[in-house]
Amino acid sequence: MPMVGFGTYKLKESDKGVVSSALRAGYRLVDTAHVYAGGKMEGVVGKAIKNREVFVTTKHWRGFHGYDATRQCLAQSLGRLGVDAVDLYLMHWPGPGYSAMARSKNRSIESYFKKGHEDMASLRLETWRAMEDAYLSGKCRAIGVSNFTCDHLRKLLAWPDLRVRPTVNQIELHPYLQQRDLVFLCEKENVKLQAYASLGGQDSSAKDWAALGMPPLLDHPAVLAAAEAHGATPAAVLLRWALQHGYAIIPKSRSPDRIAHNAAALDRFDLSDAEMAALDALDLGGMNGRLTWRRDELRALDFE
Repeated sequence: MPMVGFGTYKLKESDKGVVSSALRAGYRLVDTAHVYAGGKMEGVVGKAIKNREVFVTTKHWRGFHGYDATRQCLAQSLGRLGVDAVDLYLMHWPGPGYSAMARSKNRSIESYFKKGHEDMASLRLETWRAMEDAYLSGKCRAIGVSNFTCDHLRKLLAWPDLRVRPTVNQIELHPYLQQRDLVFLCEKENVKLQAYASLGGQDSSAKDWAALGMPPLLDHPAVLAAAEAHGATPAAVLLRWALQHGYAIIPKSRSPDRIAHNAAALDRFDLSDAEMAALDALDLGGMNGRLTWRRDELRALDFE
């Protein structure tokens, strides 16, 4: 799996040329998901990668947990992408699908669970069993997980019927949210870490930053100082931080110039030990620095 890929989260169906721009800039991994752009992004990616040698990742969506539903979800993804197999298939979310996305503070979160998703710990294993079968039948060249906590990962690895271990855990990772216990566990279990929201995510507003008592990550003085020292952009500094920790990355942009710059800038400099230490010191602890999934009551991932 390439260490640097191109992410497609929050791109729209109308952004058809963006993925092609990334491939022309040298990206050789494209990350997408069944749910992106209301189910349209896989089709956009499929057209862009046609007749190209590209590593393709897509993700199972939480509304399709369970054995048969997972097989259906993957079949839809393969059809949209126009391929017989994907290089990496991830379980996007360890928790339940919702029966409704517009939620009220006056109702319990359990009241929104999709019917049949009440016992997620067991249902998640049925999802994984379907993913194993897809891998063993050649529809996925590797399988992994996303947004798994230490508890979720330990339960999967301890499953007596486990046949195929996850190769990747794609999680939110950046200086404000470093998830050190999870990083340690993944490294110990030889599960590759792939970081998303490396630049601080797109789900946070000025109100959210104010509540954190921190500036947007791209504007933090430690990031700006390193950028100035290397003649680089703040984005390049944050991507270097991730790569120097050994995390694969999937940055995204709609701008062809930024896409090309991100691809070209990453090998031009290394952060010093002091610069890495300054960025490492920004961790807000636990899940306090989580900047994505802002509208989701389960965003802290503190469920079985």
